[in-house]
Amino acid sequence: MPQPIQLSYRGHAVDIDGAQTLGQLRQRIEQQHGIPARRQKLLYRGLLAADHAPVAALVPAGAKIVLMGTPHAELAALQAHTARRQHGRANHAKYQAAAADVIRTATPGAEYGFGELRALDIAHRRGDAQRMLARLAADEGVRQVMSRHRFAVGELRELHPDQRAILGYNRNRGQVVALRLRTDDLAGFRDYAGVRR
Repeated sequence: MPQPIQLSYRGHAVDIDGAQTLGQLRQRIEQQHGIPARRQKLLYRGLLAADHAPVAALVPAGAKIVLMGTPHAELAALQAHTARRQHGRANHAKYQAAAADVIRTATPGAEYGFGELRALDIAHRRGDAQRMLARLAADEGVRQVMSRHRFAVGELRELHPDQRAILGYNRNRGQVVALRLRTDDLAGFRDYAGVRR
């Protein structure tokens, strides 16, 4: 008894009827695997293309035909994923361009530095906190860095010590920069060099 012809797809081989035409085999594959006939590649020592010929006339008994193709559902999911990624890249590019225009473009006559300085509304040593913020804003090293990188900060403020997990933050790319100046117990101030860093 001759060995059956097999169809191999994604590592699995199944026996097929050699009497059916290649076109009928394509229709069966489309029904079972969801791969449209126009996107199927049936290979046996090259591409099989004679859809009107019986399979047994194209390949010998015991041969294995390899099917290559992607089911329609997988292809649609891939195309949707690609579209989402392209949309995300376009949005990211727009964001970067807008941010660069807003942050990096020099305004004629503008000086790079800090706009407003604001200490916490705590009665205890508020003046000392305000002076430390003024010292940071006037620090020559800080001013040189800001000028070199063309940074303009709208507001330099004191961060409340209750926010112990962080020593500072930058909100909206320089709209507000907050630094923790006081110690955890609010009795004293952190070292100036540590705050400046």
